[in-house]
Amino acid sequence: MHTYVDAIVRAGGVPLLLPIVRDTDKLRQLYELCDGLLFAGGNDIDPELYGETKSPRTRQIYRDRDDQELQLMKWALKDKKSCLCICRGMQLLNIACGGTLYQDIPTEIPGAGVHDMIEREAADYRHIAHQIKIQPETQLARILGVTQVSANAYHHQAVKLLGKGLRATAVADDGIVVEALEMPDEKFVLGVQSHPEAIEAEVEPTWQKLFSAFIKSMTT
Repeated sequence: MHTYVDAIVRAGGVPLLLPIVRDTDKLRQLYELCDGLLFAGGNDIDPELYGETKSPRTRQIYRDRDDQELQLMKWALKDKKSCLCICRGMQLLNIACGGTLYQDIPTEIPGAGVHDMIEREAADYRHIAHQIKIQPETQLARILGVTQVSANAYHHQAVKLLGKGLRATAVADDGIVVEALEMPDEKFVLGVQSHPEAIEAEVEPTWQKLFSAFIKSMTT
């Protein structure tokens, strides 16, 4: 978690970590303190939330977190707050907009590359797994100033049916797995499937621009 905090601080923001709060009124009070929300990576999301039966390969579901973050996401989208959605966070954004997920890339997407590098690289989140290809004339391309960038990869699930109002703006170099989403009609609603917070300081500084743009979006 410290890498998310460090990336936000480096970009000029003041991070506030929200605990799991089962009281909606108290959660709303915490939400109101935030100018924008960063939805972090983590466990798999309950497939029931996107209308599918749980696969044997879906693991570590934490429904309290799912429900809280979906509520926060819905509030933020309604209120047009900036949202930066990372890994699980990008998947959550897709679900909040009515989309679905592949529950396991290796068994459900023929031809996809290896994305769950935690199985191979001793959980070194600084390991570069592949390049991602970004569509020109998208918000992500404008922010980063490139149409190709190095990325790590620590996920075994991926966007399937795209949610309403979202645009898929990047794919992995396998040409199949969606690596970024954005909401073109909003100021800053952007998701990336990789973990840029783990590599922006030293490994791939290009990603620092993403966090800077996120903070700037809340002040302009």
